[in-house]
Amino acid sequence: MISNLKLRMARVISGHRFLFGAAFAIIVPLLAVPAYRFLERQRSTLPVSEASVGPALKLSPLPKLQEIADVFRQNETITEALTRHGLTKQDALNFVQSTRSVYSLAKVIAGREFKLHFWSHNGAFNDFIYAIDGNRYLTVYRSSGQFVPLVKDFNYETRTVAVSADIEENLFSTIERIGEQAQLAYGMDDIFKWDVDFNTDIRQGDSFQMLVEKKYLDGNFVRYGDILTADLMVHNKRFSAFRFQKDYYDPNGKALRKAFLKSPLKFTRISSRFTTARLHPILKVVRPHLGVDYAAPTGTPVFSVAAGKVISAGWNGGFGNSVVVHHANGFESTYSHLSKIAVHAGQQIAQGGLIGEVGATGLATGPHLDFRLSLYGKPQNPTRAILPAAEPVPPALFTQFAARRDRLRAQLDQLTAGEATTVRLAQSTSIGGQIRK
Repeated sequence: MISNLKLRMARVISGHRFLFGAAFAIIVPLLAVPAYRFLERQRSTLPVSEASVGPALKLSPLPKLQEIADVFRQNETITEALTRHGLTKQDALNFVQSTRSVYSLAKVIAGREFKLHFWSHNGAFNDFIYAIDGNRYLTVYRSSGQFVPLVKDFNYETRTVAVSADIEENLFSTIERIGEQAQLAYGMDDIFKWDVDFNTDIRQGDSFQMLVEKKYLDGNFVRYGDILTADLMVHNKRFSAFRFQKDYYDPNGKALRKAFLKSPLKFTRISSRFTTARLHPILKVVRPHLGVDYAAPTGTPVFSVAAGKVISAGWNGGFGNSVVVHHANGFESTYSHLSKIAVHAGQQIAQGGLIGEVGATGLATGPHLDFRLSLYGKPQNPTRAILPAAEPVPPALFTQFAARRDRLRAQLDQLTAGEATTVRLAQSTSIGGQIRK
């Protein structure tokens, strides 16, 4: 009986222990969370001392490169430029010597930019950058005490875009008005200069459109690439050009390049035209003026309209400083009233070669160029002369040219149509600001 009683009591105690353990397992976690939060609040209010957490970690600033951008001065050597910016003379000499295997720095051009990078913490030289041309640059960096030169290509992003506008005053001002740069106007002149005299032929209401490459570096516009195709409307007459194998041709494959340029100057105006009866502004007598006068500022470059041989260069009475060039097929061109002459008798000169600069020498009331053209000694009106053209697209390549022509034309039409849609949408929704064509 006593044994049975002990057994029952043991069972009761065991049951109580189980209930107590279960309750403990439930209650403790419930109390632990608020208790932990209470202790954390208390600890967050206590002041924190450096001693309590140890000394703060003090990081040294990372070295930085300091850039210096400069240009080469007139008659300055690369050695002088480098020593001017802190390199020792010996380092500068070693620098120049190291580059000779890839590029001669004797060719540096006055006014062209270069960049130097130095470490900010000790002023030590890191690298040098110089643009050789529009496509390549020279970089020289220091490694283990040695100068290492490399010629690299600019990593341009090329975008092909359409540019178009109605001409208001002249091509040059119109290009600027639509937010483009002067180089684009010169590019158009280089394409059409054999057929269009941009000094005299362009009128308000004429227009142009073109497909041109734009070169970007790190997202910034740097320069123009090739004009791939262009249309120029002059008095409702269309001149079209397509670039093919580094030259320009009309839609039929006829070369735009001719043996003669239409004008020996860029972007000037005609002050006196070819005529058999003109009142001379100084002598006050009526006599023929068998040339064209281009008014332009003193110093404006004058170019040979065709390849040929200089047969005279010097003073010529009332014509002042004058140059005469003999060309193929019986043509001669004459350039007068020059302030400077850049050629000499007997010299061969290429088309577009520099003849001299506009001036007012001889009998002249102001700076201008008197330009004359003759054929076998007979005076020709330079603005109307029919001049020989260069060779057309070779027959064996015409199929290839035609495919490129059609592809460029379709691309230009698509892009200009997209821009026209943008203009119409902008006008219909009253978007502010001028829409660029």
